[in-house]
Amino acid sequence: MGVTIKDVAKEADVAISTVSKYLNGGSVRRENKKAIEKAIRKLNYSPNSVARGLRTSRTYRVGLVTGSGDNPHMAALLDEIERQLWKEGYSLIYLNTECCDEAAVREYVNFIAETGVDGIIVTASGNSGDCLQRARDYEIPVVVMEECYTDVPTDCIQVDCAGGSYQAVEYLVNAGHRKIAAVCGPEKQMTAAERRRGYLRVMEDYGLPVSRENMPDGCFKYEGGYESIKKIWELPDRPTAVFITNYQMCMGAMEAVFELGIRVPEELSIVTFDDFELSVMVRPKLTAVRQPLKELSDEVCRTLIRRINGDYDDFPRKVRLKPSFIERDSVLRIPP
Repeated sequence: MGVTIKDVAKEADVAISTVSKYLNGGSVRRENKKAIEKAIRKLNYSPNSVARGLRTSRTYRVGLVTGSGDNPHMAALLDEIERQLWKEGYSLIYLNTECCDEAAVREYVNFIAETGVDGIIVTASGNSGDCLQRARDYEIPVVVMEECYTDVPTDCIQVDCAGGSYQAVEYLVNAGHRKIAAVCGPEKQMTAAERRRGYLRVMEDYGLPVSRENMPDGCFKYEGGYESIKKIWELPDRPTAVFITNYQMCMGAMEAVFELGIRVPEELSIVTFDDFELSVMVRPKLTAVRQPLKELSDEVCRTLIRRINGDYDDFPRKVRLKPSFIERDSVLRIPP
């Protein structure tokens, strides 16, 4: 005979009702939660989600519709979301699409809603909330992560990309740079638009010139970063610094830097948005904006579980998390 909830309760030295409450997403005291989780691991207990669903009208599945997971940023988010949901007794249905392909997002959200899930996380919601309509029709809680639109009545958890970008570009200004380029992402993508806006605000606040030539669109892709640096380096009046607005573009940009023999930071100072392995692998090490990815994922999961459990006291919840700024060796200080 397999391990039962009664065995878990006995091992954890708590009431069966406490274990049941924990397994069904209810709130239990921290010490009891730890004891139950320890007992589950020790006994290798696997709750019968089908039986639980019959008792509670839940599927114990959560859908995630997001952009491609073939980059460190999305891989980190996916790993943490899956870990957090698993601890709460939920499995994850993961579908990925192009971030700004609203038709595909709508199709995936419709499919997940009709298949049966208790909640949905969306990071790739296009430029309106229409793609979430089927989930609302089915009264399925939705939490939008990163690509948040204020006209959509749903919870939104995101990073303050504009603020992080402002800090990065202002750092270059304070280091004495006046000709600053920015390798940008697609304007219709909100996170890209926010990073572009942070750059432009600094340039405006300090009265510095901005030109389209100094703002190439790298489309948030490796190839885009590579081509953007080549274009910038062909300009007759080259910038002394560049702000690269995501990790994939930074990888491509650094390949172009090496191919062209550009000396960093003597000839070109570099600051990047996103801080992964590349930032400390290259020489010099890159100054970077670091997103709080674990905090972001945890906040999304906590909010969704609360909605699934019927807690809508603060709906719709809008959260903007602060990124951090990591100063390294890729910026030259120009004397006044």
